[in-house]
Amino acid sequence: MTLEKQKPDFNRIERDLKNLSHYEETAQDDYEAVEDLDVWKPTPYEQSFLPGLRLLGISGQKNITLQNTADLHIHTQWSDGDLLARVLEQALSLKLDAIAITDHDEIDGAREARRLVHEKRLRIAVIPGMEISSRDGHIGALFVMKKIPKGLSAGETVDLIHRAGGIAVAHHPYSPKWIDRILNMTLGCGDLIKEVPFDAVEVVNAVPGKGVKYNMQAIAKMRENNVRIAVTGSSDAHRAQFVGKGKTYWAGNEGIVSLYKAFEYGFTQGAEGYWKTSEKISYYQHLIISVIKNKFKKFGSVN
Repeated sequence: MTLEKQKPDFNRIERDLKNLSHYEETAQDDYEAVEDLDVWKPTPYEQSFLPGLRLLGISGQKNITLQNTADLHIHTQWSDGDLLARVLEQALSLKLDAIAITDHDEIDGAREARRLVHEKRLRIAVIPGMEISSRDGHIGALFVMKKIPKGLSAGETVDLIHRAGGIAVAHHPYSPKWIDRILNMTLGCGDLIKEVPFDAVEVVNAVPGKGVKYNMQAIAKMRENNVRIAVTGSSDAHRAQFVGKGKTYWAGNEGIVSLYKAFEYGFTQGAEGYWKTSEKISYYQHLIISVIKNKFKKFGSVN
């Protein structure tokens, strides 16, 4: 039996666009209605409009589920990363469905990114978040609306994230010890992934070359300790050119609302992109410079 390629249903596309137009028109107002809430709430633009664009012409068909992609660990100028405008430009060029802005112990960059998306009607969703410097290692807080204090234990930090309605991710749990020693801090929570109630573990923290062994260690430790929770793939980009080098995949037709649900049930996957030789050289040049700068400025990260 052969499968015939379906012709575009232009009437369906026209109807779908008409049905979606209201979400686009009210995007900014809808954002303003949720921007100061204590607990994250999706806007219709995030939940209906963005995934609706991908379903144009096929919205009436049954058994169609979208595969979505996101980069869930990105830094901007609000901590030690690149300009937000460059980050958004790169994410849009890659046609990512979502990104999470996770500046070090700061949430204003994420709030600004989400505001800009609604104001300019950009074709991407922004998950508000931050990377918290717990005394046991870095912890990603996704879907949170307020700052969570640094310097607490991993357990206390995760508890505060959950109280805020957020998702707690163990960022790069097995990071290089030589960097910890140079910076006199702990970057990864290590074996605490089997004791602390994280919602996910970052098993892909995009790094070229031999650095991948730390991702492999995270996967091995999850299997060894029977840690059955969601996993993520992220770039941990501090430069816009590296956004999307790590990606998280999930299924669902409600955009980042589907992602939130996928975290609850552990239905996410992570993967890393390819690195050009020039990108590898650029990455490690930036790493060396960052180690030196962060030794004195105490940003809490080096890539």
